[in-house]
Amino acid sequence: MAAKALAIVAGAGPGTGASIARAFAAKGYAVALLARTPTTLQNLETELTTKYGSGAARAFPTDISNSQAVSSTFASIKAIYPDSPWRVAVYNVNTRWVVKPFLELEESEYMGVIQSHVGGAFAFAKGVLREMEASAALEGEQGDKIKKGTLIFTGATAATRGSARFAALASASFALKAMSQSLAREFQPKGIHVAHAIIDGMIDTERVQGMVGGSGSAKTGERIDPGEIAKVNWIELGSQILYYYSG
Repeated sequence: MAAKALAIVAGAGPGTGASIARAFAAKGYAVALLARTPTTLQNLETELTTKYGSGAARAFPTDISNSQAVSSTFASIKAIYPDSPWRVAVYNVNTRWVVKPFLELEESEYMGVIQSHVGGAFAFAKGVLREMEASAALEGEQGDKIKKGTLIFTGATAATRGSARFAALASASFALKAMSQSLAREFQPKGIHVAHAIIDGMIDTERVQGMVGGSGSAKTGERIDPGEIAKVNWIELGSQILYYYSG
């Protein structure tokens, strides 16, 4: 029996990340769960393996902003899923928000946001694309139809316009979008689809509720349901036939 295709979800915490992981597990993928908090990941792993079987998910507590930690985690994923082709990877890591007037913004704060958002994405993308490229090449050597890999970056409204006091987040978000565009054009001829999916609105999560308060929710139509985001954006993008830059 062929090994399950692998989906790697970076930022598989409560909300959107967990919803993405659930959506891919429901489609028959083995899901590697990456995030900082071990307890959160373990709970999600237990949920998915209980519902879909022992190989459906595995937790890998990781500091995504640390390139050495990411490399170590990828080595662990390959050891646990040695025969699973890397088909989909989602970079859904929450960025540290520093909301300040520009003249009060410290250089360390500004660069911290850049490193956590763009630096983490760089390390994640480099490892994922290397594995996807190797997998596609191996399949081609075996005479099979080369199957596609998909790398998806989660984007925010800040990737389209910079708001007052959001200089750090806007800079990081624009940089992530630009990197995804460059990667899409480089790896499209190799059969790898790179997408930047902008979520233009507030997502209905505990984190957002704690930041902004209020009574808005997905039920009232004032916020976005993370489960719907996962179904509409990531599952569709992950299964697209044509290659092009999305975002």
